[in-house]
Amino acid sequence: MAVLRPATETDLPAITEIYNQAVLRATGTFDTEPKTLEQQRAWFAAHGAGHPVIVAEEGGKVIGWASLSPYSDRCAYARTAEVSVYIDESARGRGHGGALLDAVLAAGGKAGLKQVLARVTDGNEASLRLHAKRGFFEAGRLRQVGEKFGKVLDVHLLQKSLALLLLLAAALPARAGVDEILRESVVRLTAGDVAGARAKAEEAVAAAPRDPRAKEQLGNVALAGLDPKAAEAAAERALAAGETVSRRVLRANARLTGGNIEGGLADAQRAVILAPNSGQARLSLAVALELLGRPKSEVVGEYRRAAELDPTQAPEVEAALRRLNPPAAAPAGARLGPILVILAVSALFGWIFGKASKAGEEGAAPEEPSASPLLPGSGRLSAREALAAVDAAARSGAPDSLALAEALYRRLTGRPAFPRGTDRALGRYLPASESAKGLPAGIDAFFARALDPEPSRRFSTAAELVGAFRSLVDPPVL
Repeated sequence: MAVLRPATETDLPAITEIYNQAVLRATGTFDTEPKTLEQQRAWFAAHGAGHPVIVAEEGGKVIGWASLSPYSDRCAYARTAEVSVYIDESARGRGHGGALLDAVLAAGGKAGLKQVLARVTDGNEASLRLHAKRGFFEAGRLRQVGEKFGKVLDVHLLQKSLALLLLLAAALPARAGVDEILRESVVRLTAGDVAGARAKAEEAVAAAPRDPRAKEQLGNVALAGLDPKAAEAAAERALAAGETVSRRVLRANARLTGGNIEGGLADAQRAVILAPNSGQARLSLAVALELLGRPKSEVVGEYRRAAELDPTQAPEVEAALRRLNPPAAAPAGARLGPILVILAVSALFGWIFGKASKAGEEGAAPEEPSASPLLPGSGRLSAREALAAVDAAARSGAPDSLALAEALYRRLTGRPAFPRGTDRALGRYLPASESAKGLPAGIDAFFARALDPEPSRRFSTAAELVGAFRSLVDPPVL
């Protein structure tokens, strides 16, 4: 694992070598002549506590660096800096860029910087996604300002406010690390690797003992491993930190699996009260009612309601409906025995695997019913038509930015961003530029932020999303 630390002058040879790789072989910098060590010494001297330089070191070797440099020598720009991140060619694709960017932004917040700018060459989608996930938005575009390797290039001008980082900087590195551990646990659980998911969940608990998300994920893993006692204990520890729908559902499922049907029913009913439109809560309630032998019409109604609210649960609901309508030869009205209890509750594992809580995503808003879509009509829209549609939706009170982003993705590309619940929880979707042709430049960076599974990194309102999309469709004249 790489160690992040402030750079020293002894790091300059490695910093210079890494930078010159980009000079000679990439468009990430518009320098065309390699820098000398003396030139980099002068560059380094212009930095200090107010404009930090951070390096990533692995096995005693510097493998990447990030810096915040003065944006201008004019005094009014004193609180504004420009960020740079460069990774050695041998160490790319392993998350070092994101870690360095997080670290240097946190250091800049502590140093009192207020705004950070980044210039990213058009076509560098990985860098655009990296910055978008850290809250950068596109402030404008410099058109045809650079020429390198025989190509005339545009530059995206990105911006991020550091106003809140002064309060959060101390917690950011640890929280980011826990988020990644939890994400890997969810991925492993989704793939059926219960042992691996458990190891990662335990690692998250050890890294952040007070984080209820880690305890909740540990409960999800225990339930998938058919250990209802451990799952219930983990759910109770998570609930002690605060009540959420997912934690109530987790304890309901643990109790149902362990045979405490009344307790499971109580938790499921409470989850439905907290979120009447939660398909997860409705499915738990339906299972509890079935195990208690409630009237078939009542049980079937809850199962069908669960499928309507969350179509990804349709296979589990269909299996339950077949179970409730057995062949004529089967004994009618018989109470479910212990084996059928396990079979009934196993229907829950479909969404436990598909919807195991992504780090920090609590009580997400339910999807907009298909009967009243946010963007009425069908078929693909042009970028300008889509802008008019999302603007109208935002003005009429769109529920949240994520729902609007999903609707916009569908109308621009002709396909859903998240075909499965698992995809939404993990933030996995095909980049819009690969789904459809003719979309505005920068569309992938826009959706990287708009569809981020972490609520704090998404657009905070539908209006903010519309403003960012407008900057792509009708970029300001610079």
